[in-house]
Amino acid sequence: MTPQVGNDSARRPSLFWWAVAFACWVAFIWGHSLVQGPQSSLESGFVVALARPLFEAFGVSDSELMSLVVRKLAHFSEYAVLGVLARGLFAARLAERGRPPFPVAYLVALVPVADECLQLFVPGRSGQPTDVLIDLSGLLAGALLASLVARLRRR
Repeated sequence: MTPQVGNDSARRPSLFWWAVAFACWVAFIWGHSLVQGPQSSLESGFVVALARPLFEAFGVSDSELMSLVVRKLAHFSEYAVLGVLARGLFAARLAERGRPPFPVAYLVALVPVADECLQLFVPGRSGQPTDVLIDLSGLLAGALLASLVARLRRR
């Protein structure tokens, strides 16, 4: 059966593809959490070096503060992407199965908890409760942004 041009569901990615994208992004996040402390610091240092002119334009010259901001923004942005994918996954599940995905939504909030617990076993890394809060904030921001974009597209 050929999808009709005006058929909205033909343009929407399926539940399967949202689930695959979501799972791949979680694997990316958790895989990055397995990077040992020295290598993680080198990665952050590289980003700090790139962003140094921007920091200095805002009057920030402390390298440790720059590194802290880069690391926390990395947490937030990783989980903002996950929030976008979670929103897409939940919307696709609702569209295809007709059931709200709320029980599954609570499981998504465990991803950053598991992430920080994972870091407890990686040399040179540590799990931080504050990072869980930053991650959850990123999740929420990404999901809200994706909802806003979806609402604007429907208008």
